[in-house]
Amino acid sequence: MRKILGLFTFGSSYLRFVRDPNRLDLVFKLIDSLDSDAPAMHNMLARPAVAGFLAGPASPLRFEILTLRALPEGSLGRAFAAFLDQRGLDPTGLYHSDDGALTDFDRFRLHMERTHDLWHTVLGFDTDVAGELGLQAFTMAQLGSGLGYVILSAAMLNTLFMHPEDGDRRMEAITRGWQLGRRMRPLFGADWATMVTWPIEQVREHFGVGPADVHAAAMAA
Repeated sequence: MRKILGLFTFGSSYLRFVRDPNRLDLVFKLIDSLDSDAPAMHNMLARPAVAGFLAGPASPLRFEILTLRALPEGSLGRAFAAFLDQRGLDPTGLYHSDDGALTDFDRFRLHMERTHDLWHTVLGFDTDVAGELGLQAFTMAQLGSGLGYVILSAAMLNTLFMHPEDGDRRMEAITRGWQLGRRMRPLFGADWATMVTWPIEQVREHFGVGPADVHAAAMAA
């Protein structure tokens, strides 16, 4: 019965997400309805970057917007704060999972939630549909994310039936995200608590992304 209910929740959330791929709450519902024991999930948790993170101490990230704004001009944290402020976002308002999560899947999900917008900031993808698809493609390339296939398929159906005029931008963003993800060092599990104090260009250089890559990602999204 629990699996049937999970499938129903997944199907309902998926159809609503096809109609409106800007709904972050539906992404969380899709995540919650996924089977954490599925082979695809085990494969993702076994990736070197993920396994290395899970082998370390369980200390969830937490950022405060006032602290980020107070960091030096040119730092990743300051750029992150500007990214959030320009879009009316607050990192504490985006925390969906409980800090007390203990399973490997919960720790993985918690870390992804709290670094998602940092990835946006570093890579240059915006938060519109095209930008989110670009970041999903990047995540798929780096981690083999099964959720990425779900999100991309729903967004492609949305493009086909509701927004065909945005098809080129969305495909450009997906292509750019995939290419960057295959080429760059893994972003997952990085020491973001320390890196927010670094100059953003140093962070990008550390991962292997250059100004031209950021510009191309921004243009695609």
